[in-house]
Amino acid sequence: MKKTKVNPEDEITLGKMTPKPSPQDSYQGNFFDVFRDSDYKDYLLVAGGIILSAVNGALVPFNSLIFEGIANALMEGEAQYQNGTLNMPWFSSEIQFFCLRYFYLGLALFLCSYCANACLYTLCERRLHCIRKHYLKSVLRQDAKWFDEHTIGGLTQKMSSGIEKIKDGIGDKIGVLVGGVATFISGVSLGFYMCWQLTLVMMITVPLQLGSMYLSAKVSFYSTGLSFKINLQYLNRATKNEMSAYTNAGGMANEVIAGIRTVMAFNAQPFEINRYAHQLDEARKMGIRKAMILAICTSFPLMLMFTCMAVAFWYGATLAAAGAVSSGAVFAVFWAVLIGTRRLGEAAPHMGAITGARLAIHDIFKVIDHEPEIKCTSSEGKIPNTIQGKLTFDGIEFTYPTRPEIKVLKGVSFEVNPGETVALVGHSGCGKSTSIGLLMRFYNQGAGMIKLDGIPIQEYNIRWLRSTIGIVQQEPIIFVATVAENIRMGDDLITDEDIEEACRMANAHEFICKLSDRYNTVIGAGAVQLSGGQKQRVAIARAIVRKPQILLLDEATSALDTESERMVQAALDKASEGRTTLCIAHRLSTIRNASKILVFDKGLIAERGTHDELIADEEGIYASMVRAQEIERAKEDTTLDDEEDEKDHKAFHRDSVTSDEEREQQQSLARDSTRLRQSMISTTTQVPEWEIESAREEMIEEGAMEASLVDIFKYASPEMRNVLIALVFTFIRGLTWPAFSIVYGQLFRILSAGGDDVSIKALLNSLWFLLLAVTSGISTLISGGLLGKAGETMSGRLRMDVFRNIMQQDASYFDDPKHNTGSLTSRLATDAPNVQAAIDQRLAEVLTGVVSLFTGVGVAFYYGWNMAPIGLATALLLVIVQSAVAQYLKFRGQKDMDSAIEASRLVTESISNWKTVQALTKQEYMFDSFVAASKSPHRRAIVRGLWQSLSFALAGSFVMWNFAIAYMFGLWLISNGWSTPYTVFQVIEALNMASMSVMLAASYFPEYVRARISAGIMFTMIRQRSVIDNRGLTGDLPPIRGNILMRGVYFAYPNRRRQLVLDGFNMSANFGQTVALVGPSGCGKSTTIQLIERYYDALCGTIRIDDSDIRDISVKHLRDNIALVGQEPTLFNLTIRENITYGLENITQEAVEKAATLANIHTFVMGLPEGYDTSVGASGGRLSGGQKQRVAIARAIVRDPKILLLDEATSALDTESEKIVQEALDKARLGRTCIVIAHRLSTIQNADKIIVCRNGKAIEEGTHQTLLARRGLYYRLVEKQST
Repeated sequence: MKKTKVNPEDEITLGKMTPKPSPQDSYQGNFFDVFRDSDYKDYLLVAGGIILSAVNGALVPFNSLIFEGIANALMEGEAQYQNGTLNMPWFSSEIQFFCLRYFYLGLALFLCSYCANACLYTLCERRLHCIRKHYLKSVLRQDAKWFDEHTIGGLTQKMSSGIEKIKDGIGDKIGVLVGGVATFISGVSLGFYMCWQLTLVMMITVPLQLGSMYLSAKVSFYSTGLSFKINLQYLNRATKNEMSAYTNAGGMANEVIAGIRTVMAFNAQPFEINRYAHQLDEARKMGIRKAMILAICTSFPLMLMFTCMAVAFWYGATLAAAGAVSSGAVFAVFWAVLIGTRRLGEAAPHMGAITGARLAIHDIFKVIDHEPEIKCTSSEGKIPNTIQGKLTFDGIEFTYPTRPEIKVLKGVSFEVNPGETVALVGHSGCGKSTSIGLLMRFYNQGAGMIKLDGIPIQEYNIRWLRSTIGIVQQEPIIFVATVAENIRMGDDLITDEDIEEACRMANAHEFICKLSDRYNTVIGAGAVQLSGGQKQRVAIARAIVRKPQILLLDEATSALDTESERMVQAALDKASEGRTTLCIAHRLSTIRNASKILVFDKGLIAERGTHDELIADEEGIYASMVRAQEIERAKEDTTLDDEEDEKDHKAFHRDSVTSDEEREQQQSLARDSTRLRQSMISTTTQVPEWEIESAREEMIEEGAMEASLVDIFKYASPEMRNVLIALVFTFIRGLTWPAFSIVYGQLFRILSAGGDDVSIKALLNSLWFLLLAVTSGISTLISGGLLGKAGETMSGRLRMDVFRNIMQQDASYFDDPKHNTGSLTSRLATDAPNVQAAIDQRLAEVLTGVVSLFTGVGVAFYYGWNMAPIGLATALLLVIVQSAVAQYLKFRGQKDMDSAIEASRLVTESISNWKTVQALTKQEYMFDSFVAASKSPHRRAIVRGLWQSLSFALAGSFVMWNFAIAYMFGLWLISNGWSTPYTVFQVIEALNMASMSVMLAASYFPEYVRARISAGIMFTMIRQRSVIDNRGLTGDLPPIRGNILMRGVYFAYPNRRRQLVLDGFNMSANFGQTVALVGPSGCGKSTTIQLIERYYDALCGTIRIDDSDIRDISVKHLRDNIALVGQEPTLFNLTIRENITYGLENITQEAVEKAATLANIHTFVMGLPEGYDTSVGASGGRLSGGQKQRVAIARAIVRDPKILLLDEATSALDTESEKIVQEALDKARLGRTCIVIAHRLSTIQNADKIIVCRNGKAIEEGTHQTLLARRGLYYRLVEKQST
């Protein structure tokens, strides 16, 4: 035995973060897990952040202490001014003294705020960087059972949106909370210090028990800044319900758009539109309920605050009149307690972010702490120096953990001697690939033993075991890297010569030499696209360079065309020499030289022997499978052109084309990668600039323009009655704060005038405060509620209109890359809520701010035209500085995004291809690559946080500096006799109130930009008209018999206009005939079917159904008489019955069962617990490929069509089912016209007519026999694949 090599990080120790041994289910999640194994720097940062936030918070109420002094000076000054005895030197020194205090306080707040936020941002970024690494490493070490229970999208999403939630909870939010509590304590303490009686009265409205702030899991605050706990809980519940309802609607829309060709083929658009409308209706109800609760939560604190003012100011005036307290202290105490309470109230909702972070931490650490049953990174186990390669399967039983009721292997036993090639054959789902998965130790068997050289494979080191095995899978995975790097994934130590030699063996060298940079060409998603066959050859080369003792070939040549397959098969035969080889094949001609063939059937080995032994038993399963494949099918990249050079060019061109499904998958991964990238570089969870910029780019791409608010309001005209009523109340609400500043100024006058009737005057003044309480409460409730309802209704209508229009588009719309499933679904999911922002409660907030601003400025200019400009000037200065910082951050944004591209791609690629990564034992390699790639974005995110802190610090300290400048300017005006102390006070308070309202409203402005962009996109989508009227509202309704005629048809796909797919194509099919189309891939067979379905119109030429031009017939009527069974059937997340009767109404159960019986699926369905009411799952995921295909065939048969289109309808079926389904299809073909595309030529020998296509032309036509006699292309095709 060789000495075991142990890498210190093999056990995912990663620094010190060792996974807790806690069982998965009992893990409850703890907020402090974020700090697990932090170092001293993290603790210093968290301590610094919290202490400085507390100091910053505690300093804020000190402005009321300064305010007491300045108010006393102003009142004394006003009284003297009225008497004509103003002592200017005293007044001047007092005001200057307090202005200097304001300046110093502003400076202290600026420094504390900047340092606190810088500490917290840096801490947050350091911890998240660490968590990302642990998370990725943990995911990559999980076993297949765990991956079966988690979706790839869900795992990458945890790393983007999950980490975003943690960022939201542990960044500046902690500072806000700590600061809020500190401000409250400091404010109340200062209140008691200045006047304990008034503070006690104020405290009645403030929560008495601060201890009840943090309850075990539910968090709720009682304060004037927040509503009842009950409201909060209702709001949480309402938001959750609304989100889940919209998620369901989004999932449904995604599925429908992904299967749009099926929806079109079966005229199911009205059905899907109704289904979507029903889903949206549920969500709308939840949304309206949420809006009402939100309106109550907003109005209640406002009423409470003004009521509190009424009481406090009256009582304070009474105390001042009695001489118990100075007049300035009345204002100062009120503001000290109110600021404390408000800050606490504003901080309280952030507890939601912390709760959200805790849930996200729970989810992410559940993954980090999960111990897989099969530890693929373990260093334990035997590592022999040499092995012979003898494999023994002894009584193996296995069920997949996700489907415990179905036993896949039921006691399989066989041996493979060293150097032998053993082939596993059988229909799909019989356990062949499962056996290979067990040998690779992706799963552990339920019973029995798998041995290598007589030792159970569990005793070997798992990484050594996997490195000893070379595996070539059915769907090869190619990483985004150069060709050479991809092949080096097999073995790091190989030379360039080794790579070239392996590629020659795998028949890949030739096509690689044609790539732009040969072996240094970057391939994979987003780079040079390879065809299925080319990918497979690179994967074979990758397996060969490992020089494995055991070779596993899981349909290794299935994606290759016939010519390449023969060469690769020879290469694999060479590679298999001297190696133990297990080979799975559906194409039986590839395994006739195997030492032994095992025929699997229903989880058991039904037959075993050599090819000759098995073929001799004519009644056997193997012999019947061989007979059914007398003519082997030609796979997609078969090219049979006469001109050799043309062949090479065409084959290479076609090789660069990707299937829709692959493209969709790549786009989905690209979206996950972008989300991750954004998550890695954003420091704050507010809307970043680059997000708005990317939305603007998407809008331009869609050919849309930014919609104006007028456009949005026009669209919302059905809701306009509610909106107009709400706007009236919003205007009233906007007047509240300017009105307050006037009433407040009157109180200043009453207190400065003094006299015996102060208490009475103050009481009368307080009635105005009560009036403000009532009007502000009622106006806020009505405006918020009505606008919330209007917003929800309009957003639902917008989604519905866009979805309805998407359903009416033709196929060319969906071929456009910018209309892929992901982007259309996200339009519905994200753009509608963005537009809603322009009209719901957020509109109320913005308008309130705008009205307050203009009225406040108006009041200021009315009282003191010469004093007002200074307040506006300082505010403008702040805006300029803030904008400069924002501009700089925007400028940095794109570079930040670019720096994270590589890291985010590595995450999505390694998680989505986990099986390949584990089979190649490349977990550490992928992880190390990620760590290296994430260093730059990590550094940039920290710097970004420092700039963001500067912006926050400026906003926090500005108010103090503003007061200092304004009062100094006021002093200058008073000393020159151009103003009075009262005027200065009144103007500053009016502007202060206006600026407070605007700052509240300003946070909503970016949402308005997004609303206009999103509205522009969605309105353009609603206006887009399809060339083909998919609804079938126009056109003739002739009775269709089923004669088809195509004459001189030219066609190119809209997104590849220059490439003619049909080039003068001719064909005819008479009623009742079966016409087969054959020929190499890309010759126009499937295109013909798409033109008959009228997904597209031909560029030139005629297509006639019976005696009518296809363009004159109503599209709906045409498709009602056609049924299509495609190569990869699309089923929807409905029951089996709903899938079979898809797009039809009033179909009897008897008709459904009859169709299912014909399609050989009835028995299977009746064996299910819920029969025809069984849901097939998303995209039919609960059924195997063959079962899905049979449901699709039943769906076609039940319609009793005049024309049946079969596009490789039996290709996904195993040999046994194929025979039965073929009989069913033969029956289904009777009495109707049938157009068949088949690569498996055995299925079309009996066709009435076979049309051979090449380069978009029909070059041969006739029956099977006449075409063979002609010895043309068809003859060569048959000969090339014949046994």
